[in-house]
Amino acid sequence: MSLSPESFYLNYNNHRIHYLKFGSGEKLLFCFHGFGESAYVFSVLQSSIEKNYTVVSIDLPLHGLTQWNEKYFVKKDVNEIILQLMQDFGKEKCSLMGFSLGGKIVIGAMSLMPESVEEIFLIAPDGLRKNIWYNLAIYPSWGRKLFLNLVQHPEKYIALVKFLAAIKIVPNAMKKFVESQLETKEKRQQVFDVWLCIRDFDTKVSEARMLLNKHNIACYLFFGEFDKVIRPAFGKNFVRGLKNYQLSILPKGHNLVKDYLNLELQKILLAVRDGKH
Repeated sequence: MSLSPESFYLNYNNHRIHYLKFGSGEKLLFCFHGFGESAYVFSVLQSSIEKNYTVVSIDLPLHGLTQWNEKYFVKKDVNEIILQLMQDFGKEKCSLMGFSLGGKIVIGAMSLMPESVEEIFLIAPDGLRKNIWYNLAIYPSWGRKLFLNLVQHPEKYIALVKFLAAIKIVPNAMKKFVESQLETKEKRQQVFDVWLCIRDFDTKVSEARMLLNKHNIACYLFFGEFDKVIRPAFGKNFVRGLKNYQLSILPKGHNLVKDYLNLELQKILLAVRDGKH
């Protein structure tokens, strides 16, 4: 019988990192959620992973119950948080799982500690392709000013996206995604704050691919066939040249952390157990 996830806090510098723990497996798995979500999102996968893994699902800064007291969250921070928790659990190796925004965090963490990572699970992951809108909104000072103007006055920007969708330059699914992310001032402010906070997690795709191969880290990728935000083509491009990977494209949209993902994970874990992967 599955036990409900337990809630804990990790004191890190002057921050309090909230995380959930569930499962009793030998391997240690760290999970990182998507934008606007929390550590609880991964509890839906408990049935497929709790026997193989002890799962630590972390609330990212500016999300859930984590208390983050600085402007930025950098790769060094996630590296030190993971290493501290690995020590607490008495483990020298770990696995990493990330959905959407969390995929970018996973790639950043792996890049600083590849020798400690056994495998990574990337679920509709951000970071496999340069996002021109993110880069323009966060890195140049004029871009940040423009983004803050959008936070205060979104009407003209949403109208532009609607126009681009009407003339087929922007997919309708992308229009709906943008509208959902910008529908309230609180959401718009959170987008800006989170994007700025994680600006250090700029993925160097060729370097990530090289590290995965050098350290023989298994890479399991899941994409939604109908995802217009993180398209399956991003995954297909990323795995070119990878030695140890499995790419799964599901007949779904972007939000793949649902009950149906359990079946896909069970297939992979059975294959690994039987030595078929």
